[in-house]
Amino acid sequence: MNGEKHRMVYGMLASAILGTSLVGCGASTSAPPPATTSLTRGVHLTVWSYWGMPEFAVVQQYAQKWAKAHGDTVTVLNESAVTGSYQFYGTAARAGKGPDVVVAMPHDNLGLFQEEGLLAPIPNNMMQPQDYTATEVKAVTFGGAAYAYPMSVQTTALFYNKNMIKTPPTTWSQFVNDANRFGFGYAQHNLYYDFAFIGGMGGYIFGTHNGKLSPQDIGLASPGAIAGFKLIRDMDATYHWMNPSTTGAISLSNFTSGKIGMMIDGPWDIANDQKAKINLGVAPLPTLPNGKPATPFIGVQTVLVNQRSHNIPSAISLAQYLASVPEMQYFHVNADLPALVKLQNSSVVQSNSYDAAFLKQAEVGVPMPNIPQMQAVWSAMTEIANIVRGQVTPAVGARDFVNQVQKGIQIQQG
Repeated sequence: MNGEKHRMVYGMLASAILGTSLVGCGASTSAPPPATTSLTRGVHLTVWSYWGMPEFAVVQQYAQKWAKAHGDTVTVLNESAVTGSYQFYGTAARAGKGPDVVVAMPHDNLGLFQEEGLLAPIPNNMMQPQDYTATEVKAVTFGGAAYAYPMSVQTTALFYNKNMIKTPPTTWSQFVNDANRFGFGYAQHNLYYDFAFIGGMGGYIFGTHNGKLSPQDIGLASPGAIAGFKLIRDMDATYHWMNPSTTGAISLSNFTSGKIGMMIDGPWDIANDQKAKINLGVAPLPTLPNGKPATPFIGVQTVLVNQRSHNIPSAISLAQYLASVPEMQYFHVNADLPALVKLQNSSVVQSNSYDAAFLKQAEVGVPMPNIPQMQAVWSAMTEIANIVRGQVTPAVGARDFVNQVQKGIQIQQG
C-alpha cells in the first residue's frame, strides 16, 4: 500500500521534474543536461559512488555538469573502500544521514532497502522500460514499480585460450572433449558461478508467484537443481577437470599460466588475462547435457534515490542523468556493459568481440534475485563445498542447502 501511495505522489511530481525522459538520449555524452525551470534551484545534493577510480572521476565530472545546468551544488563521495559499504547505505539512510543519490549499487542489494522504505520509486514517465532489457527492468522492479535506474551490466561467460582452442565449444559434448584435452576450471564453491549449471539444468533460487519472487518457494532442492549439483560434482569426480580444493583464484592462475585452456570468468579479469599475454577468446557457455543453455547470473549496477532525501525531485533528475547521458563514458573506463539497449547495440560495443560475447550470454542469463531473503542464500552456499568434496550426495547436499536458507530467513525475520 505504501508503494502504491508513493507511485501516485511521484507520478504527480514527474511533470514537475522533466517534461520528457532523458533515457532515450542516453548515447549523448558531450551535451550538458538540459536545465529545468520547474525544479527548486540552489539545492545541495550528496552522491555516494560505489565505483572507485577511474569510474569515480566520470561520476564526479557529470554530477558537476548537472549541478551547473540546474544551479545546484553536488558533493560526490567515493564509498568504494568502506567496509560493508553497501549495507552501510541502509544504516545511514535509516538514521536520516544517508546520501540523496547512490551510484553503482548492485541490484541484489535493493530488496532490503525497498522493503524498509529507503528507496524512492521512479516516476513512470521518467524511466522507459523499452530502453532496457527485460532482465534489467526485472532487476530493479518491485511490485510493478521501478526503484532504481539500471546503469551497467555484468555476467560471466566462457574464457578460452585461442592458442589451444581455435573454435569455442557450443555443445556439451564439444565442451567435454576440449576440457579433457586442454583443461577447465572455475570458482566451483561459489553459487554466483554455479548457477549457470543449476539454472540451466532446471533449478531455481526462488519461485515466482503472482509476479513476485516467493521466499517460501526455494528451488535449490528441486530435481533440476539436484541435476545441476550432480553436474558440478562430476566435474571433479567423473571428468577430473578440477579437484575439491580448486578455487577461482587457482583457476585464474592456471589459465593465465597456460596450464588450462578454459575457465568461467567475468569482464573484471580480462585485464589480468591480457597482462599475462593470453590469446583470449570469450564465448557464451556451451549447452548443457540436457541440451539447454547455461543460465549464468546477471548483475546490474544501479543508481538509486534515497526515499528520505529532502530534495527528491532534484535527486531523481540527477540520478536519471547519471544513469543515462554519460553511460558510454563509464563503458570507456571499465569493463562493464552499458545497460541501455541503444548503447549495447552501438558499433562501439558490438565491434568488441568480448562485449558481444557477454551480451549474447546475457540473453539467457538470470538476474540475481533482488529480494532481502537472497542474503540467506549467499550465507548458506558453503553447503556447496560439501557436495564438491563428496561428503554428501547432490540430493542430500541440496536439501541441506535449502534447510540452511530457511534457517537464515527465519533469523532475518526475527
